Amino acid sequence: MPDGNRIQRFAWGTRDDAQVLIVHFGSKSTPMIAQQLRQIGVRSRVIHAAEVPEAVAAGHGAKLTILSGGDDRIGNPGAPTIADADLAALRQGGAVLGICYGAQLLATKLGGTVAPAAVPEFGEVQVGVAAPFGEYAGGTVVMNHSDEITVLPAGWKVLGSTAHCRHALVGADDVYAVVFHPEVDHTENGDAFLAHLAFTLAGCERDYTYDLATYVDTCTDWLRQAVPHGDVELGLSGGVDSAVAFRLAQRAYGPRLRATCVDTGFLRQGELAEVRQAFGDAGISYLEAADDFLPDIEALPYTGPDPQGEAHYYDQVRRTIGGRFIDTFVGHARQQGRQPVALVQGTNYADIIESITNLKAHHNVGGLPAHLDVQVVEPIAGLFKFEIRQLAAYLGLPEEVVHRQPSPGPGLAIRMWGPVTRSKVDALRRGTRIFEELVRQHYPEPQQRPTQYYLALAPLASCGLMGDDRVYGYAWVIRGVTTHDRESYVTVSAFDFSAAFLQEAARRLTNEIAMSDGTRFVRVFVEVTGKPPSTTEPH
Repeated sequence: MPDGNRIQRFAWGTRDDAQVLIVHFGSKSTPMIAQQLRQIGVRSRVIHAAEVPEAVAAGHGAKLTILSGGDDRIGNPGAPTIADADLAALRQGGAVLGICYGAQLLATKLGGTVAPAAVPEFGEVQVGVAAPFGEYAGGTVVMNHSDEITVLPAGWKVLGSTAHCRHALVGADDVYAVVFHPEVDHTENGDAFLAHLAFTLAGCERDYTYDLATYVDTCTDWLRQAVPHGDVELGLSGGVDSAVAFRLAQRAYGPRLRATCVDTGFLRQGELAEVRQAFGDAGISYLEAADDFLPDIEALPYTGPDPQGEAHYYDQVRRTIGGRFIDTFVGHARQQGRQPVALVQGTNYADIIESITNLKAHHNVGGLPAHLDVQVVEPIAGLFKFEIRQLAAYLGLPEEVVHRQPSPGPGLAIRMWGPVTRSKVDALRRGTRIFEELVRQHYPEPQQRPTQYYLALAPLASCGLMGDDRVYGYAWVIRGVTTHDRESYVTVSAFDFSAAFLQEAARRLTNEIAMSDGTRFVRVFVEVTGKPPSTTEPH
């Protein structure tokens, strides 16, 4: 990754001296702790568990410290922890909350015991509280644990329980532990829980507001100061993040700005033309670059098909696409006679947290090459997706862009099972085009559609019957998910597609598409797994 000094991020909503310090222990929902705090009006700072000594030595100044969940188990060799002296220092500064793994760590550090749960709990369960915790009175919560706190530290009280977990919410005075996840989308009134903890128990003050007009004016001034002279480039995908970054950069740089929409070969068929229709040609180039990207991806050694090998392979796919994107992008600008001094990106705050905490290798964060010799400027790096959509509507972007579903930076490359090949990509591009056309026909209003939906290709050979012939072919997987208002994707539910939609999709996807070698598609599956235990994307 390039030198951090070459990356400038508009730090709206984040600061090093925030009232709340979030210590990351590996939880996929760590970004959602920060997002929910922001929604109740409090800024926060996210650090690794390994960075706690540095934060304590620097005088972190936080009124509330939150220890996140994680995927390890207390007592495992090498499991993340914090020193007793550092925990004592955090408690001197204010209140401490442990969530899931963080709750178990707090309990063991303060004299309690953790052991495998008699009945592990995953997904949505009901929690009852002994007495209201501020305005939080229990209800549906999301659990994701195999261990439980079996013996409480001295002085702790039971504040909430589930049918199988007596110590679901426990604590006393300045320290609290909660085994469920108050930050995630499907936990009821998690905001009320965190608000009581932050404002009543920790004494935080509201220090975050999001006024759209103020944001636009302040960000425009910041962009001008960040790059006062020279050519500026921007990668326009047509998604809401890059579209908002484009509109902000237009205000700041005027004719100095040039945007390029690059078809990496992993967009659905015809997507470049749709972006062109939405944004026009003024100040924008449209580049067909599949032949630059596909050879690099096909050259990667395939380390699957076992789960760990597949995970490693797709991390390399993400990074390779990120590096090739920058090379293609900057090279195209120079072919046009421009000498860009800066690259504007639509990186958002969740991308950054997920990348720096090793939750996911985002192509526009961890995938940037070390040899990058232009300044990277990120005007919405302090915003979450729900805030970016509000800003998109304020800036007058088309409704289809405002409500456009998230799309992974590597595109269709991560919507198939490895290895990635041109033949698979070509079939998936055509299939995705048909699938999205059908979604728009059956669900004409964007708000009626799944929060995110896509088609994946599974090279799962199985028998089919076409005409009078028995044929062996592959399968399509349809995925649609819904979230609540926070649009977090940390927890999702399966979208209930109509029978009419599924019947038409199955007919068209099997009738109209074949692989380049003639292999047909003979089955269409619908994934109905929630998250957890599944994820939104297959990779």
